[in-house]
Amino acid sequence: MNRSANFTKISPVLRLTVSVLAFWALAWTPLSVSAADAEVVATPAEAAPAGQAKVEPPKSQSPESQNYYVERRSYGTKRVSEPPPYVKQLNQTWLGKVEGFEDIDWLDIGLDHRTRFEIRDNDFRRNINTVDQPFLLRTRAYLAVKNKFDPLRFTVEISDARRYNGDFPRDVRDSNFQEPIQLYGELFFKQSWVADKQLSLKFGRQAFEYTDRRLLARNEFRNTTNNFDGIRAILGKQSDAWQLDALLLQPILRDDNGFDKRDKANTLIGLIGDYRGISQYITLQPLYLLLKQDGKKISTGIEREIHTIGLRAYGIVGKTGFDYDFSYNKQVGNDGPRKHDALGYTGELGYTFAQPWKPRLSAAWNYGSGDDNPNDQQSGRFDRLFGFARPFSQNDYFQYENLEASRVRFELTPTKQLQWDAGFNWYSLNSATDRWNNAGLRDSSGQSGSYVGHEFDTRLVWTQSRYFQTELLYAYFKSGTFAENAGRGGTSNLFFVQFTFSAF
Repeated sequence: MNRSANFTKISPVLRLTVSVLAFWALAWTPLSVSAADAEVVATPAEAAPAGQAKVEPPKSQSPESQNYYVERRSYGTKRVSEPPPYVKQLNQTWLGKVEGFEDIDWLDIGLDHRTRFEIRDNDFRRNINTVDQPFLLRTRAYLAVKNKFDPLRFTVEISDARRYNGDFPRDVRDSNFQEPIQLYGELFFKQSWVADKQLSLKFGRQAFEYTDRRLLARNEFRNTTNNFDGIRAILGKQSDAWQLDALLLQPILRDDNGFDKRDKANTLIGLIGDYRGISQYITLQPLYLLLKQDGKKISTGIEREIHTIGLRAYGIVGKTGFDYDFSYNKQVGNDGPRKHDALGYTGELGYTFAQPWKPRLSAAWNYGSGDDNPNDQQSGRFDRLFGFARPFSQNDYFQYENLEASRVRFELTPTKQLQWDAGFNWYSLNSATDRWNNAGLRDSSGQSGSYVGHEFDTRLVWTQSRYFQTELLYAYFKSGTFAENAGRGGTSNLFFVQFTFSAF
């Protein structure tokens, strides 16, 4: 079935003007909400900067009722909740004031639209130097039935992602039309036979995020979404002292001309734990992931079996102002005839000053091993699996492979409605003979060097109401010796303005 659209060039100024006027009209339209509602600020997870988590003092509670969860402060690693932030229980929205809807607590609903206008000058992800000015539009709708027919529950989430006015052919990073990104049934037990813990069994198409999002993420900044078909078993809940998730999934292949399809050649099996009971100052997240590729079901014929064993530890050090976030991931297995042996680790240290605007200063280091020789029997390039690149680069130039990246960042939260941050990043290849994947560059001789470049970015997020948010970002990148010697030197500039509207 062909669902492609005729994308024509339109005036960027005209479209931006129409978008601004339409969204501001929606943002400032008087809405009848309660005082309690007015105090809630619904910030999309991808846009919310770190440094907002508040450490509550320990309370005298029974183990069953105590909330062990502590939110991280590390930048860009906050997971999208399940259900997503734009989703609300029906009787807790403005619809709950409509007669007949007051008692409907068994239905979750959501409707969300995002428009982003970008100006990309010399985008290094493209093979030519030009100024691209695309409009990226994404609309999502969500409906879930819970409680009423327990243990049986049902969830559907539809997404429509489109790009207009771009200089490059349409691709699945930006375009995916009217697609069910989630469509699953669930068996939900508030109390199971395993340690009396809550148990959820989900069957079908699902989108989710785990640990620090670097290996498994929805990829919220991108217009389209990572998702899977399969089964998830979730024992426990986020507030418990411990939780265990088991995965048996196959990734979804996005199709911008037809319906998305399950990738029958690749299977992801995993166990992911959360242990929060040691101390309020540390959360441990061990994981095991197996990505297995069946060569008989793929054109290359390559059999792959990549085992990832990892541990993440993060926390807030009491009232000292310090926070930390460290992860270590070892990969072994086989990549075709080659033995796979790779390593990835990350670390961030932060300090939040005891000031009204909650200033936070942080330093981070990221490492993903590269492959020294594509012609030997050793595969050393770290496989990022299904993670996302935003913690590494606001330009989306780097991902978790063949990378050594350091960063300093400063964040401010003047009010609940306003956040600002700025950062400086340095990038090098771990192996000078391996690729810079996002730019499509490689010098197998290693003579071009390893320093790729540096990036500066600054961002402002303004949440005008619980229904509307505006985000502005500027990012500047200057190439280093590797890019220049490999034939792709110079600078790039990214500016975008983004409007997000949530109906509930």
